[in-house]
Amino acid sequence: MAHAQILRSFDPQKQRLRRVGFSRLIVLLGLFAATLAHAQTGGATAPSSAVPFIKGGNVSAWNVTDVDRIFADAQRLGLDTITVPVRMNMTAATGREVTIDMASLAFARKVVNANPAYRYIIEPYPWIANGSVPETELDPQDKAGWFASWQASVVVLGMQFPNAWGIYIASNLVKLEGDSESWISLVGRLRTVYRGKIIYRTQWWATASWAPETIAAYRAKLANPLFGAVDVIAIAAYFEVSEAFNPSLADIKAALRATTVYGRKQDIYAEVMAFNAKWHKPIFFGELSCPALDFGAQNPWDPAVSEAPNAAIQKNLLRGYLETFPQNPQQFLGFSLFTIGHPTATTYQLAPSAAEYVRAFKPQNL
Repeated sequence: MAHAQILRSFDPQKQRLRRVGFSRLIVLLGLFAATLAHAQTGGATAPSSAVPFIKGGNVSAWNVTDVDRIFADAQRLGLDTITVPVRMNMTAATGREVTIDMASLAFARKVVNANPAYRYIIEPYPWIANGSVPETELDPQDKAGWFASWQASVVVLGMQFPNAWGIYIASNLVKLEGDSESWISLVGRLRTVYRGKIIYRTQWWATASWAPETIAAYRAKLANPLFGAVDVIAIAAYFEVSEAFNPSLADIKAALRATTVYGRKQDIYAEVMAFNAKWHKPIFFGELSCPALDFGAQNPWDPAVSEAPNAAIQKNLLRGYLETFPQNPQQFLGFSLFTIGHPTATTYQLAPSAAEYVRAFKPQNL
């Protein structure tokens, strides 16, 4: 999701944590530190052969200080997996240099080391222009140079967190997704230092029978060999489901097979599960939720979709998804809520009914 755009309205405090002029030095220091850490831990360890069903939450990239808030949310919601972002500093959406934010890396280590009861997924998070530009706008002019820099940084993360359950190679980079060879090369390099699950998160999409170009774009996405190279296919599930201001559970379930927004009749379930059928990799909703507002299921990516609070819509959306998709981790691996541990209140904070539903949720077929 375009996190910077979503959270901009909440006016988070921004603080520059590094000097651009030292970017190359920081990368070299990070590589050196990662190599030492890798050696001291005996290298990466193989993940468990058991495939879990994930009930997780994504830590807000705006939280780089408050560990307790993260675990309070995780405990309150009964989560078992936490996705931890590490800021990847970039001065502009068109630039080539990528450096790991050392303060963010240190905080991620602190989170992962704080509680061994959770699985952890590490997410390299594009922190563009100090968090003011959403990752969906990333479009470097020198793509080869950018991929080299991004790959070096992701490999550092793989070495820094050898025991993490999974690591993203990217999330929602819509303008770079088509560079399949570069992504596949990155996966191959990462596998030399990291033996956990390698994940790629794609952005939601829309199709409509009356717009053939949307069908063509979906088919091209489905055919991307990148999805065959990773272990888990993640999706930021902000699909535009229902145009109703307060859709019922039945409305959501029906709309997941034929959306009502603009009369598209998109079959979200069939299109999502086609990735599993084609690439034989489990599907994971790496971001799932909507704002607790009227019309939240119409534009779940918009934190200000309306001004009217809605205490029921999040529960109906979450329950609709989880009762529609197979609770079989070989096909559908689970979900991660957007977001936990955010430093201020947001419209994505789960209403009490949704929070209780998530806390009580258990997959049926395990």
